[in-house]
Amino acid sequence: MEHEAEFLAFLDRAARLAPVANDPALVRWNLSKRYLQELAAKGLPVIPSLFVDTPTPATAAFDLFGVDEVILKPVVGAGGFGQTRLTRDQAHGVLIAPGQFAQPLVPEIMTQGEVSLIFVDGEFSHAVRKLPGGGDYRIQVIHGGGDHPYDPSPAQIEAARAFAAALPVPALACRVDVIPTPAGPLLMELEVIEPHLFPTYGPHLGERMAQACGRLLA
Repeated sequence: MEHEAEFLAFLDRAARLAPVANDPALVRWNLSKRYLQELAAKGLPVIPSLFVDTPTPATAAFDLFGVDEVILKPVVGAGGFGQTRLTRDQAHGVLIAPGQFAQPLVPEIMTQGEVSLIFVDGEFSHAVRKLPGGGDYRIQVIHGGGDHPYDPSPAQIEAARAFAAALPVPALACRVDVIPTPAGPLLMELEVIEPHLFPTYGPHLGERMAQACGRLLA
C-alpha cells in the first residue's frame, strides 16, 4: 500500500474530530495481512500462509505447503497488485522478502472463484461470487474477473459469520472473502478498511448501513 504512513496519520486526525467507522484500531489491525496468522491461530480455516522476517528462499513455501504453485503477495497491499505466481521450477533463486508472504494457489479459485459475504453490524446482508477471467487466478475486474449474484448456503453464512465475530473490534461493515473447497470455505481475506460492499447485489444494504450508522452516533 502506497502512502501507508500518510493514511494512518489521516486516520488519527479524523478520529480526533468525529466517530470513525470502522474503528481506527480495527483498520490498523487489518492493514497488514499478518492478521491471517491470528485468525488461523484461533482455529479458523484460513489459506495456509508463510510470513518471513528475513529473506527466505521461495522453495521453502513449496516444501511447507506441498503444492505445485505458490503466490507471493505483499503483506500490505490490495486489489491483487504486486503478486507473483510461481511454479517450483520458477521459484529457484527467488527470495520471499519480509514485506511479502506466500500462499499456495488454491485450485478452486480457478473454477469456483471467490465468494464475498457482506456483514453489517455483525448481521449477514448479501453475497457475491467473483470469478477470474482470461486464465488469471485473480478475480478483480481490473484483472479480467467478473462478479455475479450468489445465494450462499446456511453453512457458508455461518462459516463467514465466525470470521466476522473473530475481529478484535466489532465492525460496522466488513466483507468476508472465501474460496469454496470440498473441505469447506477457506478465508482469502477479511476486509474492514474500505470494503467494497457490492451494493448492486444488496437491495437492503443502504437501509442496514443507515441503521448501523444511527446506532453508532446515538
